[in-house]
Amino acid sequence: MEQYSLYTYLSIWLMILCTFLHDLQQSNCQQTYLDNVQLDCYKSVSISKGYLCNGPQKLCQSFITFRSQPPFNTPVSIAYLLGSDASSITLINKFSSSDEKIHADKLVIVPVSCSCSGSLYQHNAPYTIKANDTYFLVANNTYQGLTTCQALLGQNYYDEKNLGSGLEVIVPLRCACPTAKQIDNGVSYLLAYMATWGDTISSIGHKFGADKQSILDANKLSEDDLIFTFTPLLIPLKSESCSANPEKFFCQCKNGFLVDEMLKGLHCKPDGKKFPVKLVTLLGLGIGLGFLSLVLLGCYLYKVIGAKRSRMLKEKLFKQNGGYLLQQRLSSCGSSEKAKIFTAEELQRATDNYNQSRFLGQGGFGTVYKGMLPDGSIVAVKRSKAIDKTQIEQFINEVVILSQINHRHIVKLLGCCLETEVPVLVYEYICNGNLSHHIHDHQQQQEQKQELEEEQELSSLSWENRVRVACEVAGAVAYMHSSASIPIFHRDIKSSNILLDDKFSAKVSDFGTSRSVPNDKTHLTTAVQGTFGYFDPEYFQSSQYTDKSDVYSFGVVLLELLTGKKPICLTREEEERNLVAYFISLAKENKLLEILDARVAKEASEEDIEAVAELAMGCLRLNSKKRPTMKQVSMDLEGLRRSQRCLEIGKVNQLLTNEISLAQNSVFSVPEDSESFCSSI
Repeated sequence: MEQYSLYTYLSIWLMILCTFLHDLQQSNCQQTYLDNVQLDCYKSVSISKGYLCNGPQKLCQSFITFRSQPPFNTPVSIAYLLGSDASSITLINKFSSSDEKIHADKLVIVPVSCSCSGSLYQHNAPYTIKANDTYFLVANNTYQGLTTCQALLGQNYYDEKNLGSGLEVIVPLRCACPTAKQIDNGVSYLLAYMATWGDTISSIGHKFGADKQSILDANKLSEDDLIFTFTPLLIPLKSESCSANPEKFFCQCKNGFLVDEMLKGLHCKPDGKKFPVKLVTLLGLGIGLGFLSLVLLGCYLYKVIGAKRSRMLKEKLFKQNGGYLLQQRLSSCGSSEKAKIFTAEELQRATDNYNQSRFLGQGGFGTVYKGMLPDGSIVAVKRSKAIDKTQIEQFINEVVILSQINHRHIVKLLGCCLETEVPVLVYEYICNGNLSHHIHDHQQQQEQKQELEEEQELSSLSWENRVRVACEVAGAVAYMHSSASIPIFHRDIKSSNILLDDKFSAKVSDFGTSRSVPNDKTHLTTAVQGTFGYFDPEYFQSSQYTDKSDVYSFGVVLLELLTGKKPICLTREEEERNLVAYFISLAKENKLLEILDARVAKEASEEDIEAVAELAMGCLRLNSKKRPTMKQVSMDLEGLRRSQRCLEIGKVNQLLTNEISLAQNSVFSVPEDSESFCSSI
C-alpha cells in the first residue's frame, strides 16, 4: 500500500514537471509550417486556423503580403479588403498616392495589427460575401491563402450551405508576434509571406534581408523540407539589418524604427534625441573681445535654436493632430472649398487667449469659445478636451465631411488649427444656442411655474418656429442622404446638435461621428455610437447603420418638438421615462393632449398635431424598411408648412374682405395671387 502511494505521488509530480517544462518551451518555440493542410476544408488541425499565441506580446505590429489583382489594385482597395490603412500601405511601399493603380501581380506589403484571439494570433477583416462564394474561394482566391477555410468556419456561424450574397463575415488573417527567443535575437516584426513559384528559403531571405537559418527556425523547417506555393512563411525582420539594407520597407525611418503605438498609429520612433556636441573655441586677441564674441554667438544661437525648436514643435503637433492625414483625405475627396488653416496665434487673439468670458458651452468632445477674427467676423472656436487616436479621427472626419457639404441649414466650417496641443475647429457663429435649450429648459421653467401657481406664461418656441425648424433639419439631412456628391450618414441627430440663429433658422452641427458612404453600399457596419435615447433599435442590435437610422433619430427630435420633453428622463414616472414608448402608447389611446407642450397645444391645430405625430411614429417604426426616407419626411413637412402659410393668407384675405364690405369706397382689394397659390397646394 505504501509503495502504491509513493508511485502515485511520483507520477503526479512528474506530470506537473512536464507541464511546466512544456509551457516554458512553448513560450520560446517557433510556429509550425502550414504545409498544404489548408486545401482540405474539413481536415481541421490547430495550425490550419492560425499561429499559436506563444510570444510575450498579445498585441503587436505585423506585416502580411498581398499580390495586386483587380479590383484590389490600389492602396485604398487593398486596405479596405485587408482591414489596414491606405496611407500606411502607400508609405511603406513608396507609392505616389493612395489611389495609384498597381501593376498586376505586384507584391504589396500590408501593415496589420496582430492580436491574440483565444489561443491564436490573427488580424480580423470584414468581408461581404459575393455570388457563388465559398469559404475555400474566399480563403484561397480572394485572400490568396492569408486565411484558411478552417479558420473561416471557426470564426463565423454560417456554414457553406448558408453563404448568401451580401452576407457579412469576419476573415481572420494569419499573422504572428515574435517569441521571447526571437525578441532576444533582435527580431522586431514577423512578416507572413505567401510563397510563389520559384521561391527558395535563400531567395526569400535575400528579398527581405533575413538570414536563411532564422526563417527555417521561425517555421520549424529543415533544409530538406519542401516549400509549397500559396502557403505562408513567417519571415523574422530585424531593425538592426536596416544599416545594411536601408531600402527595406521597414527601414523607412532614417534615425529610428517603425512602430505602432496604437495612439499614434504607424510612425517612426527615434533612437534618441541628438543635440550638437561640437564646441567651437574661438581664440581672441584678448579676454574682453573673446567674452564679447561668446555672448554675441550665444544670443545668435539662442534665436536660431529657438526658431528651429518652434518649427519642430509645430511640425510635431501638426502630425500629432492628423495634419498629413487630413491633407491626404481632403485631396482624395477632391473638395472644392478648402478649409482655412489658422495659426495658434490668430485664434489666441480671436478668443482673448481662450478667456472664460468668451466661453459658449461644453460638449462631450470639447469646449466652444466665441471669437472675433481680424476682419470683424464672429466665429465659434471648438477646442478639444484631450488628445487620443479616436478624437483625432473624429476631428479629421468632421473637417472632411463639412468640406464636402455646402447647405444653408448645415453649420459652415471656416477652418481649423493644427499647431496647438489639441485640435481646434472654427465654425460660423450661431448666436441663439441649440434646440434642446429652447424646448427643454423652457419646459422645465414652465413646470416650475405651474408648481408655484404663477399666472405669467414663460416664452418658448412657437408652433410655427417648431415646424420650420423640423422642416429645415429634414431638408438638410435629406440633402446629405441623397443630394451630396457622396452620401453622408450623420449618426448623431439630436436636439442639442441643432443650432438656431437669431431668426430661429436651424443649422445641423457636430459631424464628428458622421461617415461618407460609397454609392454601392446601403449601410455601415460599425461599433455602436451615438446618444442614448436617439438610438435606432435595429442598429443597436445589428451594428448596421443605414439612412433609416438617421430617420429614427429625427423622429425622436419630432417628439421633442411636440412634447418639450427629453427622450430619456429617469426622474419621470416609470411608464413615462422612455418618451418614444410613452408617446406611442398615448397615441394609440387618443390621449396625445396629455403629453403635448403647452404652447403646441395652444397654437397648433388638431390636424397639424395629428399630421406631425403620425409622421413621427412613421419615423420610429422598429422595422427600418417601413420608415420613410428623409426626402419623403422633408416633403411632408414642407407640405404642412405651406398649408400653414395658406391658412394665414386666408385669414388675411378674410379680414381684407370684411374691411371692403364696411368701406365701399375703399381702394383696397383682395389679392388674387395668394388664393391661387393656396389652391395649387
